[in-house]
Amino acid sequence: MVRMVSLESLRAALKERTTTEQTRPDRARLEQVRRARDLPAPTRLACVDLPAWPLQLLVRRHPDWRELPAAVVAEDSPQAPLLWVNTAARRAGVQPGMRYAAALSLAHELRAGTVPGRVLEQAGRQLHRHLLRHSPRVEPARHEPGVFWLDARGLERLPGSGAAWAEQLQRSLVAAGWVASVAVGFTRFGSYGLARTRRGVTVAGRKGDELGALRRVPLARLHLLPDLRDQLDRLGVRTVGELCDLPAAGVGARFGPEAAELHRLARDVSFAPLQPVRPAEPACAEEVLDEPETDAWRLLFVIKRRLHPLLEQLADRLRAVRGVGLELVLADRASTCRRETLQPAAPTLDPVLLLELVRLRLERLELAAGVELVRLRLDDAPATPQALDLFRRQRERDPAAAARALARVRAELGDQAVVRAELTGAQLPEARTRWRPMTEVPVPRVPGGATPTLVRRLASCPREVPAPRPEFLRGGPFRLSGGWWQGEVRRRYAFVEVAGRALRWVFLDERRGVWREQGRVE
Repeated sequence: MVRMVSLESLRAALKERTTTEQTRPDRARLEQVRRARDLPAPTRLACVDLPAWPLQLLVRRHPDWRELPAAVVAEDSPQAPLLWVNTAARRAGVQPGMRYAAALSLAHELRAGTVPGRVLEQAGRQLHRHLLRHSPRVEPARHEPGVFWLDARGLERLPGSGAAWAEQLQRSLVAAGWVASVAVGFTRFGSYGLARTRRGVTVAGRKGDELGALRRVPLARLHLLPDLRDQLDRLGVRTVGELCDLPAAGVGARFGPEAAELHRLARDVSFAPLQPVRPAEPACAEEVLDEPETDAWRLLFVIKRRLHPLLEQLADRLRAVRGVGLELVLADRASTCRRETLQPAAPTLDPVLLLELVRLRLERLELAAGVELVRLRLDDAPATPQALDLFRRQRERDPAAAARALARVRAELGDQAVVRAELTGAQLPEARTRWRPMTEVPVPRVPGGATPTLVRRLASCPREVPAPRPEFLRGGPFRLSGGWWQGEVRRRYAFVEVAGRALRWVFLDERRGVWREQGRVE
């Protein structure tokens, strides 16, 4: 049976089929657009670069050197190498890496000086706090002073706000007396390359624009080892783009791990999230006296009461006291302030030694009026393992004395004031303990000749810490995940060795990309 089809119905069927085929790609594109809207916004990073920052610190100390050839040397010696040089010195042919004596033969007016590490550290803390006014997450570069990364997320939602924010940041640095450039981009290395090669403020609108500009960045403007830079220059590799064109396997095999890491960063293969650091607050304390005090011994006891908590703070940060600043405000009409500076022979955490230095200085002072305000400031330096062991050394405990003390506490504050920790079946370490009333002091039992069990002290609220270096990791990673019913948790735990012997228990929060300290091992 043959079915007859009219010409009009055939034309209608062909028209419907053509319309359907034309709308399929449009629907596919609409689906791609819808999915793209659901993706999270790209991360925005800002890089702040203070070129030759140690040299800027040196010129601040010697303002008359601004128009002269100037350089920072590694040490006060004619054969010391130059670390940073200014524009006037470069015009005379002076380059970083030259010996001071050789550079002096090229520029007879060359001025040079050293910048101690403690000066760099102190200035870095001040600059870090300044940048925190513009972003709550700031990461200083570990091996390049004067380079910082800031979290600029959220600025892309407002048109033009990224450029306005970067200009405000750059103006604040210039007002503080620094020469600085700011670049806002999408990657760590891309924003760094733009900040190193462009003055003022640079804002990359798209990631492709950032990567395209990064390929034109000269390698000579980056912080590279001189030998690596010279080897690449002899091969004609002078820009980041030319380095990216080299095969990855050959770069690592011929030039070493540093060149391989640079190659991965330039090609946007190596991913390193922002790792913000909070600058340590200075160890300071003050006390207002009820009555003006002139007796040195009574003043010493006031200082002693404030000194011990500050030493505990420094010990927790693995720092020691390298200097004591003492301010005494007198109860006269002018509120005269006497400032005294004390310095131990070596960085220490010994309170007896520090109080002895304070006592000797107080006994020598002749005060015209009584003291009404005492300020104490401790300048710190990295602590040696010996200083930490001396500070944390504990005397033999008396269980009977502890029981009597706890009985007095219970009698005054109630039975619930003295509790002990009890393990539970929770998953997260900070939730695996609950508190039970304690009626007696347990005595630790250690088998004869055995080493006491290490105690892992847990923090109820893990604090954020800098990312540990791989060579200091001791054990791990141990993965922990769960909590999907109230907020998924994904952690990688590891032990980190600090100060040669101490161990910290840390974990990487994979959802937020930050490291936190869970506790300590004693």
